[in-house]
Amino acid sequence: MGISNWLSEKSKQSFLLRNLDVRTIHNNINTRDFFPIDKQFARKILGISTDKKIIFAGAQNINDFYKGFGKFIKAIKLLDKNKYCLCFFGRLHTGVIDPLGFEYVNFGFLHDNISLRLLYSAADVFVAPSLMDAFGKTLAESMACGTPVVCFNATGPKDIVDHLINGYKATPFDSSDLAEGIRWVLNSPDYTALSRNAREKVLRCFDSKVVAKKYIELYKSVLDEL
Repeated sequence: MGISNWLSEKSKQSFLLRNLDVRTIHNNINTRDFFPIDKQFARKILGISTDKKIIFAGAQNINDFYKGFGKFIKAIKLLDKNKYCLCFFGRLHTGVIDPLGFEYVNFGFLHDNISLRLLYSAADVFVAPSLMDAFGKTLAESMACGTPVVCFNATGPKDIVDHLINGYKATPFDSSDLAEGIRWVLNSPDYTALSRNAREKVLRCFDSKVVAKKYIELYKSVLDEL
């Protein structure tokens, strides 16, 4: 069982699993925990006092090589630091961010879904520059909160984002195209549609009830073959 099409394909290519029936059922998101909140209200609750558009990024260990933080840094260097505010969660070495000259807020480790929901909702775009990810749950959480996502068109995340519909899938692993994706989302003339589409994609494909039904159908098909 793969939690993304990329992982399923890799399994089919492996020596141990290449002759087996490998299916894909994505990870699930509880959309009752992750849903949109008014951006200005979310910022007020979090104490974010900026009129700039917010670029959000984060992971448990944002400095992990496979999270692609180096690609993110190269991308934001191409953006106008006077237009955007950066927000982060997770383990972050701020010494990397300080010299860039951006206004930024680091929330560190978050231990509850309420704080995460507020942050996703407060942001204008969530950037997930992963080089390798089995699925990409933070992407789906952000989209459930109505915040479009920019990622690379690779590995697990490419199943989650629909290019130019609910976010932007940059050429792997091109930091300049990642920056272009951030600009595209933040300057979209129909940003409201992007946000709506992001939420609808998660409800349709990754909601807990939807995924549970897929497992039930799989179990039934297996039992029918016994």
